[in-house]
Amino acid sequence: MKSRNWVATFLLSLSPLAAADQWIKLTTPHFELYTSAGEKKGREAILYFEQVRSFFLQSSPSKRVPEFPVRIIAFKSEKQYKPYSINEGATAYFTKTRMRDYIVMEDISAEHYPVAIHEYTHLVVEHSGLNIPPWLNEGWAELYSTLKPRGDKAMIGDLIPGRVQVLLNEKWLDLATLTTVDHSSPYYNEKNKMGIFYAESWALVHMLYLSPVYGPYFGKIVTGIANGQTFAAAVQAAMGRQPADVWKDFQMYLHGNRLLGALFDVHLQKSDEEAAVSTPSELEVDSTLADLLMATRRFDQAKQEFERLARENPGKPEVEESLGYLMWHQRDENAARQHFAKALAAGTNNARMCYDYAMLERRAEPGSQAASDAFERALAIKPDYTEARLQFGLLKLQAKQWAAAVGILGQIHNVKEDQAFWLFSGLAHAYANLNERDKAKDNAEKAKKYAKSGEQTARADELLRYIDARKRYDETIEARTRPPSSETTDTGKPHLQRAAPPETTPPDPSQHSNPFVHPGEEVKRVEGVATHLECDGKKATLRVSVGAATMLFAIDDPKQVLLKHRGQAEFDFSCGPQKPFGVAVEYVPEPDKRKPVAGVLRALEF
Repeated sequence: MKSRNWVATFLLSLSPLAAADQWIKLTTPHFELYTSAGEKKGREAILYFEQVRSFFLQSSPSKRVPEFPVRIIAFKSEKQYKPYSINEGATAYFTKTRMRDYIVMEDISAEHYPVAIHEYTHLVVEHSGLNIPPWLNEGWAELYSTLKPRGDKAMIGDLIPGRVQVLLNEKWLDLATLTTVDHSSPYYNEKNKMGIFYAESWALVHMLYLSPVYGPYFGKIVTGIANGQTFAAAVQAAMGRQPADVWKDFQMYLHGNRLLGALFDVHLQKSDEEAAVSTPSELEVDSTLADLLMATRRFDQAKQEFERLARENPGKPEVEESLGYLMWHQRDENAARQHFAKALAAGTNNARMCYDYAMLERRAEPGSQAASDAFERALAIKPDYTEARLQFGLLKLQAKQWAAAVGILGQIHNVKEDQAFWLFSGLAHAYANLNERDKAKDNAEKAKKYAKSGEQTARADELLRYIDARKRYDETIEARTRPPSSETTDTGKPHLQRAAPPETTPPDPSQHSNPFVHPGEEVKRVEGVATHLECDGKKATLRVSVGAATMLFAIDDPKQVLLKHRGQAEFDFSCGPQKPFGVAVEYVPEPDKRKPVAGVLRALEF
């Protein structure tokens, strides 16, 4: 009973919080900022984030960023922030739900900007698709946390006093140890060992990024590491230097008083600089704060708050949207669909929710008209929503509406590399069925070019074989319609060869090859060596060495993992150390970045 009273008191405090403080909302093309700290500070903060985003796009080897605006919530005091903090020491943090990414700040003071930018860098790296080890991820985030706008330029590389102090007073890790620390290492998790790891990671990235010797090769080094190379191999491939050379350069760099900052150009569009300011309604503020409870995994509190808002605001789409996502987080997809359907009927303007609803409907009822309607609504709200357009086109393929599929898919102009196979194979499939062989072959060849696995390559080859077989069949039919030649058979009649139709049909790209992938899930793939299977009660974790890093993958249910094997398709999920074996892992990234697990295992190829 005491616990229930505490929860009730906590929830009752949320509404007065929203009502007592004047909240404003500022929006730019890439961010939406809710703050109770005033318009002036809000404008400064959102421009700051736009500058960081622009700088990252200009300087990173990957140009992928979140498709939807990142939501920033900036409180005005520690007291206001405390109910939503993740621990006592964090003055800012990054988290996310199925619907959006969050940056949360205790307040908009200059002293807290570095922590917020550190967290935002992690967010962008995650969306970039770069699979990088902890030293590079943390060191990069620390370096970017020093960014300071200087008009149309950005200053980066200031000394971080706390990190410098650690480097001066503690024993350094050798280069091999530093660059192989993983998420389970004591240097990443134990307070008395973390300091030197973070300090050295920051200093090493500082040298790689800003020194005239290494800076020009930074992008190549990062790309090599992201593709599975060790740090030593990546540096050797990029610029021909050996680990001993790098270690010597590193020591000279730190002891030579040359850790200097640098100025970089920052190019912002006018729309990025001029934030639109509005006063959100009490419902919008309450919904936003309740969403944050869900994002920080306080599901019981979030549910009670959403239910209160639903009672007080019947028929409002944003409440139904939030309830739908809450149910989805709790793995009740049927309830999620019901709430999403109500939000759609109430006139939602949330393109992401429409897309997620369509994917859930398609999973539950293939060929569902509700899925088609939801996709159409998503594209009406956001015509450049590439993933929604891609999935809508694949839905039309599934329904054998070839011309409609071409019309939808043909409007995609900026496709991400991991979407390219599905786009081009879908277009090839549709054109093949429309008897436009040249276009079909051209797109099938593009699909093969962007294939990311042996399975995708095989599907593209099968599609190309079908197109060639269809071409031969059509040529034979055309030959039958020509005027008969003078050549005759023994009976005196012209001899015509009967054509055989192709024995195959084009592989359908609308069918996902893995039945255990849930709608709306982002699936990533890495290759490495499996070494351990760690068991804890009903769940297990597979440990895989990927280049110099170690990644952990949760196995919620072994029966929900697709196994791919050249021989007998069996795998003994026995706990403990494994005889090392090569694997390709497909997984869904873990939304809670505080956990060491990289994601949930969906497929294992070995």
